[in-house]
Amino acid sequence: MLLVGKMLSGLTRIATLIGTLCIGLMMLHVTADVIGRYLFNTPLTGTIVIVGHYYMIIVVFMALGAAEEKRAHISVEFLTDMMPKSVQGWLSVFSGVLTVAVFGLLAISGYSEAMKKTKYGASIEQGADLITIWQSYWAIPVGGALIALIAAYKVAVVLTNSENGLDETLENAEIINE
Repeated sequence: MLLVGKMLSGLTRIATLIGTLCIGLMMLHVTADVIGRYLFNTPLTGTIVIVGHYYMIIVVFMALGAAEEKRAHISVEFLTDMMPKSVQGWLSVFSGVLTVAVFGLLAISGYSEAMKKTKYGASIEQGADLITIWQSYWAIPVGGALIALIAAYKVAVVLTNSENGLDETLENAEIINE
């Protein structure tokens, strides 16, 4: 189990790196578009399409696994904190199973949609140019599958009382989780 957790943490690090690169590229792309538009009167074609259909989708869906691994999702615990530890544990398992179900369905339906968009070569017309967007549809099933796998692993770790191999440490985690 420990090895599986370490492998999932490695996948999460790769997804986080991809998301981070997209944030940097998006910043540079938008800056270049603004400079081109207002200083040289020649904006970059398709900036809005590329930002909305590539950068934003990749950033959001690649971050899902990292948020699940680090327990950084928003949670309201005012009722569960008053319950016995055993009940809290079972509620944690239930929420994990629910997370697996929801994001597993997202990954499956996202995969189906990505296959369709790839098959037809989905693109958007931007001015006189045609910008392909089918590639960005693959971020949805990848991100959904990653969060589902991490949630399933966490449930398995709790149920088997195994050692967790995930890198759950997060600087300032006390601030985030309180």
